Amino acid sequence: MKNIIITSLSTLLLFSAVLFNACEPDVCKNVSCAYGGTCKDGSCMCQTGYEGEHCETITREKFKGIWNINEDGTITPVAQYAISIQNGDKINEVKIINFQNKFTEPVIGVAYKDTLTVPLQIFSNGYKVEGWATITDTNPLNQHYFQHAIMNFYYKVTDNNGFVNEFGSGSALPSLWSK
Repeated sequence: MKNIIITSLSTLLLFSAVLFNACEPDVCKNVSCAYGGTCKDGSCMCQTGYEGEHCETITREKFKGIWNINEDGTITPVAQYAISIQNGDKINEVKIINFQNKFTEPVIGVAYKDTLTVPLQIFSNGYKVEGWATITDTNPLNQHYFQHAIMNFYYKVTDNNGFVNEFGSGSALPSLWSK
């Protein structure tokens, strides 16, 4: 008799546990994530290079375009020029063409959310560059994805003689990029 009661109670507890867990709604059932994103706890977790509620946006797209530069470095005079940012080789990379109005090789940037990072790069002429920028959408109505934006760019360039030109540190303001 004791075995029957224990077996019955065990069966009832097991059935209750299965029934209770079966009643929990699947919060990812109606969530669709693009570009290989996966749903976790009802929200999309995006692959590198993508963002948005459903991973529907390629992050680097906001950085691409023609930018007008205004800057004054620690060892260079005020300068105004234009650069172009294009797709890089990886989904989260961009190529900055005409960097500092003199680089003949593209400078590589890595896009993550609203930050563009330029990891340390050494070029064939011996120059080194590294830095980072944050982007702000200047379209108050958000009608076009970062069609009009500004970036505050903090970077430094070291020439082949060891002279360092800084933007956004020391006595220099960050380089201002606008499109």
